[in-house]
Amino acid sequence: MAGRHRYHLDQDGHSITVLHDPRRRRAEVWINGKTVTVAETPRHRPTVMEAEIPTVPPKGVVVRIGHPDDPGDVPLCVLETGGDRYLMPHVALTQEERAPAERTPPARTPGELLARWRARHQHRRSDVSK
Repeated sequence: MAGRHRYHLDQDGHSITVLHDPRRRRAEVWINGKTVTVAETPRHRPTVMEAEIPTVPPKGVVVRIGHPDDPGDVPLCVLETGGDRYLMPHVALTQEERAPAERTPPARTPGELLARWRARHQHRRSDVSK
């Protein structure tokens, strides 16, 4: 996984994005495309950032970024607001970081399916007759 991570969640009609760069030890919270909080990420403990969603009255949120269990893993990011916790999904920053689409299995012809069924059926018959 690349050195930077992005998490995104739409909450109460507002776009909340978290950018985390562990190499530079920096994290940012963006709400509706504007940077509202910037924090230095500690090496051995979770990063905790507080921000406000621009509503009337303003609504406070807390963003927590943990440390990954394995060096190649993506850290978890949690948004806490109004006593509720939401796991923020990781979003790829570039096209290369996106997971490759799963391969579709090759199409089977009726003849292949019939031959496979017959082979299994004959195998079961030979087991029963013994």
